[in-house]
Amino acid sequence: MKEIATMAQFTVSDVTGLAELAHREYQAGNYENAEQLCMQLWRQEPDNTGVLLLLSSTHFQCRRLDRSAYFSQLAIKQNPMLAEAYSNLGNVYKERGQLQEALENYRHAVRLKPDFIDGYINLAAALVAAGDLEQAVQAYVTALQYNPDLYCVRSDLGNLLKALGRLDEAKKIWYQKHTLKEHKSTGKAIWNSGFHIDNMVSTDNRDTRVPPSEVQDAFSACACYLKAIETQPSFAVAWSNLGCVFNAQGEIWLAIHHFEKAVALDSNFLDAYINLGNAVAAYLRALNLSPNHAVVHGNLACVYYEQGLIDLAIDTYKRAIELQPNFPDAYCNLANALKEKGKVVDAEECYNTALKLCPTHADSLNNLAIKREQGLTEDAVKLYMKALEVYPEFAVAHSNLASVLQQQGKLHEALLHYKEAIRISPTFADAYSNMGNTLKEMQDIQGALQCYTRAIQINPAFADAHCNLASIHKVVDADFPDVIIQHCLQKFLDIISSSKIQAEQHWQTLMREQGLV
Repeated sequence: MKEIATMAQFTVSDVTGLAELAHREYQAGNYENAEQLCMQLWRQEPDNTGVLLLLSSTHFQCRRLDRSAYFSQLAIKQNPMLAEAYSNLGNVYKERGQLQEALENYRHAVRLKPDFIDGYINLAAALVAAGDLEQAVQAYVTALQYNPDLYCVRSDLGNLLKALGRLDEAKKIWYQKHTLKEHKSTGKAIWNSGFHIDNMVSTDNRDTRVPPSEVQDAFSACACYLKAIETQPSFAVAWSNLGCVFNAQGEIWLAIHHFEKAVALDSNFLDAYINLGNAVAAYLRALNLSPNHAVVHGNLACVYYEQGLIDLAIDTYKRAIELQPNFPDAYCNLANALKEKGKVVDAEECYNTALKLCPTHADSLNNLAIKREQGLTEDAVKLYMKALEVYPEFAVAHSNLASVLQQQGKLHEALLHYKEAIRISPTFADAYSNMGNTLKEMQDIQGALQCYTRAIQINPAFADAHCNLASIHKVVDADFPDVIIQHCLQKFLDIISSSKIQAEQHWQTLMREQGLV
């Protein structure tokens, strides 16, 4: 906290300006400054309930609970219909362990103001503390009826449903059908959620409504985490919690994938590392019990592949195929690993073997389009189209097809397939970046800028997207690129894990492709 300024520094004749300054100090965590400003304002306007609420919140943050309750009660005396004051008073009671009194105040707050999102969140937290989990679910659901974009609330609700054992509902993926609308809200009451089954944190507020029946029918632990990830792709806790759901259902490969994503987003996330280790250990325990189980070998190989242990992955895929020769997934995954090692001919042979075993194996159809890299573009297009005939919701195939169409100059067709890829997979960073390239070619500079920005928001370590963003700034403002390029170069060098020389060479290639050098 910065040094507390003297009262003389806060001489502001305009009451509105003083109030705004107090709010800024509060938001910045400078609670002592905020209190001094509020007291100055309170002396000028003793009936100002907004000031009383801010004083209540400030004292609560400083754990001066008696003072917080006092100012909440003063606000209620001035305006008995002020829902935020009852909610703040409920927070004090909850902090003191007086749950019944806290619940009474929270319930009264939402009765006074039925669309009071913070009130429902606080009510849910108190209900969890009181052990009334079913009612807590209803409170969270009600908050999300008004604002479906609260990713932390979705994650908390997912934890709650998981604690209630309602894992079968986790298959619903309704979240992809909603378009997110983001609005900032300016709630006056403090939000003291406090439901932390899995080290949760809650800090966001937004304001939108969807029909209650749609929310009621669709919620499940998995759906909540998925929606949280869609809204905030870098929210590591949601990735880890979703991994826990899959782990509880025995879908260990999916669990591992999500735990790895969590630790990639937050390298200090201890719980995610523990969960990841437990999931990998489950495969190893399974192999101790059944050493010749081909599927377990195949899944363990996928883990090695994700961790960059390509040689070990190849050996493990081969062991899975040895145990089960008619295993198309293992052939396809082995081909992917061989391709990583530069063994394109061997990879193509494995993809073809997978397709002989299963002619509709969509992953193999999509990946066999390495023919594109061999200059056989039309063959690649046919394979992508066939993959999409088999599986129309195959986001990667849509994106790959779009990339080929873009190279062929069929920009409008490419754009349609990029949009389909993003509709199916809203956090598909590569599709956003490539769609940005297409829009740039179509002279839609603003659209391209939005796509590159979204790609980086989804994946801050996306080096090519940083470079693409630099290129678009060069188009928009000729005086700006030097600063942006320097920033992107540093980003790029931080991201690329290979040697600095290799990173510099790759960077120069990208810069030449984008016309920046």
